[in-house]
Amino acid sequence: MTRFDFQVTWADLDPNAHLKNSRYQDYAAQARFLFLAGAGFTPQAFAEARIGPVVFEDRIEYRKELRLLQPFSVSVQVGALSADGSKFTMLSEVNNAKGELCARLTTSGAWFSLETRRVSVPPPALKAAMEAAERSEDFRWL
Repeated sequence: MTRFDFQVTWADLDPNAHLKNSRYQDYAAQARFLFLAGAGFTPQAFAEARIGPVVFEDRIEYRKELRLLQPFSVSVQVGALSADGSKFTMLSEVNNAKGELCARLTTSGAWFSLETRRVSVPPPALKAAMEAAERSEDFRWL
């Protein structure tokens, strides 16, 4: 499973002294972009292709707290793809250093043309990266 390591920072905390909800989404998004860059689709490739992701829905299921300076990891899997590659669902799990599940995030979205301002078929390299990614156990075609 593709995983990326992080550590809870002071700026990540809410008044309850644990990782605030919006930061789970931020770290999941960072993990997705690290995954794509590792698969060869870097920020420069996005800029050259004049395409970017658009999110339709984010869902978070919280399980355990993360506190200041705690290390954690975020996984990336593809949960669904359309046949043309334009739409996707990506899954991320946030685990603490003991491997315990802290949160599960599901993000549904599409690739968005910065020229037409519409959902767009991704460039071949991006489509290939998404198709080659690890798939969730419940992967489905859209």
